[in-house]
Amino acid sequence: MARDVADYVALALVADLRVERDYFSDGPSDFSGDIDQLKLKAEEILEFPISDQVLQQVIRTLADCGLIRVTDDDFSGTYVKLKATGLKRFVENARAELSRAQMENNELSIVTKPSDYPLASALANHELFEDYSELGSSWLNRALEGLRKRVDELGTLDALRNKPDISVPLVPASDRVVTFSDNQVTILEEQTTAVIDAVSAQNQIDDDPGLRELILGQLKAGRELIRAGSFRLYFLELTLIETLRLLAKRYEKEAIGGLASALIAALIKHIGIDA
Repeated sequence: MARDVADYVALALVADLRVERDYFSDGPSDFSGDIDQLKLKAEEILEFPISDQVLQQVIRTLADCGLIRVTDDDFSGTYVKLKATGLKRFVENARAELSRAQMENNELSIVTKPSDYPLASALANHELFEDYSELGSSWLNRALEGLRKRVDELGTLDALRNKPDISVPLVPASDRVVTFSDNQVTILEEQTTAVIDAVSAQNQIDDDPGLRELILGQLKAGRELIRAGSFRLYFLELTLIETLRLLAKRYEKEAIGGLASALIAALIKHIGIDA
């Protein structure tokens, strides 16, 4: 799925942005305050204004990850506690849930029954948090700087957020149900298995054995959807299509990339959309 720029804002609120750590600079800390104070904190970090709509999505993202507590009553109004110090623990617990799902041969439930694996599901839905855990503050600072430049060009964050992502074509009507014929299931299952076998032959991906296992889990979950023959398109996007895009990009000039690209093309053809 396309990355919502609101996730960059959410991550900036809880991440450690220090490139060089020392005793005289502050790391991320928990925060308590009202909505206006949270918005001000985000704008101080980002160095550009954000709208109430973006802030609402930021709060939803952080709530998915268990990193914010929101209360609202007649006397306090809307009050939040931001749990920045819980970011590392969230990622660790999400990975533990993923490992448990894989051991139980139940990776698909991360998508179809997110309540069974809420943290693993949240990490899958907000992959920027996974990126930050792997790449660190230098990467995030670079991403935020790029975000600032785009906002300067377009005028507001909402303009960027609403701008179509032409570099990653998304499948329209993702909530619709897709049904494959027996022949389509056979063809697509064979191609998916070929990609799985190619990834399995790798010792690791990007020097990270855990990433290889995560990708294999997503590919296998996607294959199970194909075998079922009927499913909501959203689930295929979340499991198989986004993983194939990642492989096609990272292994553009290798066999894995070719297999991934071919499967994307086949899925686009059978789903009945334009490339």
